[in-house]
Amino acid sequence: MLVQAGSSEAGRELAAESAEVVFTAQPSLARAQAFYSDLKGRLARHGRSEDALKIMPGVFVVVGRSAAQAQDKYQQFQDLVDPRVGVALLGRMLGNFDLSGYPLDGPLPDLPPTQDGQRSRQQLLTELAGNEQLTLAELGRRIAGGRGHYSLVGTPTQIADELQAWFEGRAADGFNVLVPHLPQGLEDFTTHVVPELQRRGLFRQQYQGRTLRDHLGLERPENPFFAERGQP
Repeated sequence: MLVQAGSSEAGRELAAESAEVVFTAQPSLARAQAFYSDLKGRLARHGRSEDALKIMPGVFVVVGRSAAQAQDKYQQFQDLVDPRVGVALLGRMLGNFDLSGYPLDGPLPDLPPTQDGQRSRQQLLTELAGNEQLTLAELGRRIAGGRGHYSLVGTPTQIADELQAWFEGRAADGFNVLVPHLPQGLEDFTTHVVPELQRRGLFRQQYQGRTLRDHLGLERPENPFFAERGQP
């Protein structure tokens, strides 16, 4: 199985030509829908159907029994992030820039376009900082957990509502779920969110196959190096 990560022009074309799964970071439903439409629209040029490629945006999930509890839990994790650590991580994700000389309570500085293949993530984080007027420290804390992916903080019903809207709104074929801590974060998702998705008919009740390819509904391609018995 060929899995590609990235949302640049070169990355999109590579995915349309050869990938079977794409991981991507999208900040909103509208942006995810635009990415989905663009990438699916490229497949026909390469002789491929829409079902041949699964688009799976990342979602950072924090589950609570109530919306208030989920927000409190999220804030507790944010408070654990040392601002200097968050900013160091931010610098690497922006393209390996040293941000240690900039004030933590100041804005993200203007940076030249990265040349190391992280341009789409640099654009996403720059837009996030500008749209929400985040300081350097605030942006560092934000990405320390979800790495810039879309954040879902709420009850199982609220989270399922968002996932359903993305799936049915042609913004995603599935999701790459990120959590703030292991194993409890994944246990919260599987124990509380998955049953809600199953009640809505959006998540399988049992596995039909044995491989990830089976689970994602991807066809097994012919092996070009395999010759039929008796054939040269």
